[in-house]
Amino acid sequence: MKNYRLLIFLFLVAGLNSCEKELEEEIFSTYSAQNFYQNEEQLQAQNVGIYEAFRHVIWEQDMYMLVSMTNKYATSRNPGFAIHSAYLTADRQPFRYDRLWNTGFRAISRANTIIKYAPQGSFAASNPDIVNQYVAEARWMRAYTYFQLTQLFGDLPMYTEPVENADPEILFKARSSTAEIYDLIISDLEYANEFLPVSWPLTGSDNGRVTKAGGAFLLGKVYLTSAGFPLQRTENYQKAIDVLQPLADNPGTYDVELLSDWRSVFSLSNEGNKEIIFSHGNVYQNLLGSLMPFWTNPQFSEFGGIQTASGSNYLVAWHPDLLNLYENNDVRLTEGFTYSYTRINNGATVNYQPTPINVPGATYGGRNGICMTKYQDGGASGNVIHSKDHIVYRYVDAFLMLAEAFNENGEPARALPYLKIARDRVNASEITTTDQTQLREIIREERVRELHGEMGELFDIRRWDTTEEEYNQHLLRQFRFPNQGWDEKFKLSPIPIVELSKNPNLTQNPGW
Repeated sequence: MKNYRLLIFLFLVAGLNSCEKELEEEIFSTYSAQNFYQNEEQLQAQNVGIYEAFRHVIWEQDMYMLVSMTNKYATSRNPGFAIHSAYLTADRQPFRYDRLWNTGFRAISRANTIIKYAPQGSFAASNPDIVNQYVAEARWMRAYTYFQLTQLFGDLPMYTEPVENADPEILFKARSSTAEIYDLIISDLEYANEFLPVSWPLTGSDNGRVTKAGGAFLLGKVYLTSAGFPLQRTENYQKAIDVLQPLADNPGTYDVELLSDWRSVFSLSNEGNKEIIFSHGNVYQNLLGSLMPFWTNPQFSEFGGIQTASGSNYLVAWHPDLLNLYENNDVRLTEGFTYSYTRINNGATVNYQPTPINVPGATYGGRNGICMTKYQDGGASGNVIHSKDHIVYRYVDAFLMLAEAFNENGEPARALPYLKIARDRVNASEITTTDQTQLREIIREERVRELHGEMGELFDIRRWDTTEEEYNQHLLRQFRFPNQGWDEKFKLSPIPIVELSKNPNLTQNPGW
């Protein structure tokens, strides 16, 4: 079953962590190699606990608000959501940073316990290869989490051991440099890339755990990101190529696939398909479901919300200017947006109107935006109880990253075949230019065409060092906050105030 990992955790692990809050308070003195890690079932239960740390209603919605809403085409019919496009979140909704910080360090804490103790258990002595796989999974999850957090906050406290006593020197770490955080991430991913299995033995239709494809994919993404700002380790463009090219060229070896039907990648009936490198699973259960279908679909539509007359809520959408990036026959244009729907409250047909309509409220048109089809799920019994998974990484991005790495490495001609693979399946025309500057712009726009709304936009513009340009061009910010000017502090997100108050060794990012 799809959410097997959460059920395992609830039965075998949750009781051990009932007092858990954030990392500095999470003391695992009851864990040891002697009282756990005695068989593979216990290893699996502990690893599943890392996934469970990402409370999906919280992590998913906050990542969308802080990462996807920075896309210059992101918009909303709710004026309050414009604060995210103007980077006013720290003043208006600071809890979003706090929740991401706590969620991330909770996952890191759980991973550290497994990384330390799993190799010491009696099972490890007779089954080292199996244990290496579980340690690789935990190290991948630690790397993923640190990668997400450092792209937001920059320098971070670096915990590589479980917190097992209340010594302030252990609890309250100062921030390690971004370079040091990346070194840890890369070390973890090199290990993961070596030892993760191609697939895990399935215990249901989809267990959703990271595999060897995820090891190569994330290592390549980290290399590519570190080659950009702020580290500018440009030699890592070649390292990204070295790790991504085998993944792109040999999908069968990694048990992945670029689906021929683009729309089916996002189908609720096709979750866990072979294009999904990593996702956070959701189920129809309070606190374990998704909010995104409620937010991202037209009001009163059957595509999200709670199957009542209230329907979905049309809170976040995309400015019609985004549609101009696509060619007319591009599948992502024809099938990626909701142009017409029937209201479930009164049966009326609603057609999207691209030109501005000066009618307050829920008018489906103009700069209120058009809704994408990536998060459709009409089966929920409440607006935060959707089963639609939060897709984090897709295989298609391996081709886009590889094209970018080749181009930035001074080999634009070698980028074209991988860009062609990504565009062919959506009926987009072939790109032929080998001018590095022109191709750079094409590749960056292609990422928007393909990956908008998938919570990677802020990370892209930060590594490209185009944050100021994107901020100034943001259509929702221009509309709602025309006098809000750019500030250099926006290049990093603020450290949560509550964390600064608890940890005397933490410092705030410049300007915040």
